[in-house]
Amino acid sequence: MQTTLAHPSKIVGRIVLGPRQVRSGYARIVSTADGSGRIEIFDAKAQTWSDASGECTFSELWSAAPIFDKRYFSGL
Repeated sequence: MQTTLAHPSKIVGRIVLGPRQVRSGYARIVSTADGSGRIEIFDAKAQTWSDASGECTFSELWSAAPIFDKRYFSGL
């Protein structure tokens, strides 16, 4: 019997989850070099993603609804 194991991609900067709407903004989880993830938030004025610096928690992000607005995918 053969067994197939899924191996997640360990590419630094890979989007693990998101973007999702959290409070009045948008956030996503991005993979880091050590295999963990960091939260980034979207700056609508600059049209860029940056480190959330404690503005959002992982549990808030996981429970938030996904978005499908193409404006927020330009930085992907």
